[in-house]
Amino acid sequence: MTEDNHASESHTDVLIIGAGPSGLMAAYWMSRCGVRARIIDKKPTKVFTGQADGLRVRTLEIFDSIGFQHRVQHEGHVTVEANFWVPGPDGNLIRQGPFCSSKVNESPFHNTLLNQGRIEQFILDSIKEHSGLKVERGIIAESFDYDENLKDDPDAYPITVKLRTLSDEEIKSPSVSGGGSPQAVQSGFDRSNLVSDDWEDLVQKSRSHQTKTEIIKAKYLIGCDGAHSWTRKQVDIPMVGSSTDHIWGVIDIIPISNFPDIRRLGTVTNAAGMILIIPRERQLVRLYVPVQVVDKATNGDARFDRSSITPEMIKERVQAILKPYTFDYKICDWWTAYQIGQRIAPTFAKDDRVFLAGDAVHTHSPKVGLGMNMSMQDGFNIGWKVALVATGVANPAILSTYNAERHHLAEMLLDFDRHWSGVFTENKPPEGGLGKTESMMKIVELFEDFADGLKAFYGASPLVCKLDNEQGLIPGHHLVPGERFPPVKLRKQADGNTQWTTRILESDGRFRLVILAGNVCDATQKQRIETLSHFLAGQLGENASPLSRYTVLPGRSGRPIDVVTIHSAPWKETEFFDFPEILRDFDDTMGWGYGKIWCDDACIWDRDCDGKGYERWGVDRMRGVMLIVRPDQYIGWVGELEDTDGMTRYLDGALIKAVPGK
Repeated sequence: MTEDNHASESHTDVLIIGAGPSGLMAAYWMSRCGVRARIIDKKPTKVFTGQADGLRVRTLEIFDSIGFQHRVQHEGHVTVEANFWVPGPDGNLIRQGPFCSSKVNESPFHNTLLNQGRIEQFILDSIKEHSGLKVERGIIAESFDYDENLKDDPDAYPITVKLRTLSDEEIKSPSVSGGGSPQAVQSGFDRSNLVSDDWEDLVQKSRSHQTKTEIIKAKYLIGCDGAHSWTRKQVDIPMVGSSTDHIWGVIDIIPISNFPDIRRLGTVTNAAGMILIIPRERQLVRLYVPVQVVDKATNGDARFDRSSITPEMIKERVQAILKPYTFDYKICDWWTAYQIGQRIAPTFAKDDRVFLAGDAVHTHSPKVGLGMNMSMQDGFNIGWKVALVATGVANPAILSTYNAERHHLAEMLLDFDRHWSGVFTENKPPEGGLGKTESMMKIVELFEDFADGLKAFYGASPLVCKLDNEQGLIPGHHLVPGERFPPVKLRKQADGNTQWTTRILESDGRFRLVILAGNVCDATQKQRIETLSHFLAGQLGENASPLSRYTVLPGRSGRPIDVVTIHSAPWKETEFFDFPEILRDFDDTMGWGYGKIWCDDACIWDRDCDGKGYERWGVDRMRGVMLIVRPDQYIGWVGELEDTDGMTRYLDGALIKAVPGK
């Protein structure tokens, strides 16, 4: 091992600090959009066991748009129903349920349990598929400098960060590796508790490190470095909030128990306390259980000694709450203890040059099952915006939408967590026991829209064109700017195969002009589509086609706008080549764009493809409508097929026009 005392200097468009879920999501966009980027992490490896495990509906839709949802479905454990056990009239535990969300079928996917390490692996594989960007591990940021005089120059590098590669001794320390803490897996890693590609990754990372320093000049910095974020401290952004006096243990085990619902999502409540039971992959079960109360009278700052909590203590608490049922285990995959608290930063950005995501700006109870989801969606949101601005494709003004969109949701998350955690800290069951069910049903209702991501509540901005009537121009339609494009399964016009819109609208950095073309077998409607197509081809007026007037996205994507047409005519009565050429792209090498024309018609061999998409969207099957879907699948603009001026105004505000001759 040698030490390099002469720090080299290099430039990068985007530096990402922290390779957890939010950082990897941001890095995914860099790989898709051809951005010159770096991503560093102080830990020597990714997560392998434990940590977050809950995946919500909206997150799974995002995974489908990236292309690895099938891997989650293959390995994960789906949970759609919950049972709640409470004391009955005779004092014995009785089951209430099962209960299920009334909106469980509003997405093709259902809430799934799978550990964070596998999700990180899937994102890493997606990054590898599209670029050579790799996580640089065992590296810390030591110093930070920001030149505010350069903040308004899009070509400048106002951020300077000094990086240092950690020595082997530093990497092995508890503060970096997590070893020696209650979070460490006591039995260690071996092939029996790691998936094959995780094992290969662990072996590859067990190499010696050469200590060196490096100076990085960056245009943008994205800090995804956790609750004790170094990045956040450098830009003097505080965390505001408080913690409760309740200490909880969480443990991942393979249970040995005669409790009937040990493999079902739910809670058990009695005078001894409450347990949250979460069934997991590979026969694992995660248990959340109260283990201690901090005495604020003697411990004013309400901190607790983590070393005082042991797996045996957690097991004893579980046994007491589950009585008269038995509980034990021989395999413990991971465990830890934590104190409930809600904290949030007042802003998630500094001058739209430094951005913070995930735990770096909001922390809360893990029992709410939204931490990893919110963090990944933070990274997903800021990632595509920074990527398109850094490549000169998008207007820098769109960067301000990150804080506006995600901070509001984080505030909602903390409020949601306070309600959820309040139920769990009420150790005394209600009189008669059965009244607890009413409280639980309120929890289920809270989950439906916000927790599962069915609504985003994004307000008006350069990326969200809100109208006086928020429902849009078409009376009664459900396509609301600022909300996700509701998933529907469609038939491909060219071959009749079916696909969900979450996959059709791939997360590749492009905006989508989605033309809901209506019934194209009708002569009048067909003429409307032809007129719109002439405009898109640049054959009307003096303006260039909006498909070619903006700066090209680097890499395979080309132009930053893709056109997807979805009609409502019967599939058998329509042909792919009936549609104007501009709607079905031709490539000299790959031929026609067969994936550009889709039909909302029922498929007899796929019950999910029921031909009711227009109805779900609230759109007239004859006249249709058109909309612009952002790269993250949220609706940016909605208008009539004739409203080409409105469409162009929206795109002009988001994208940068191409320079003639370039």
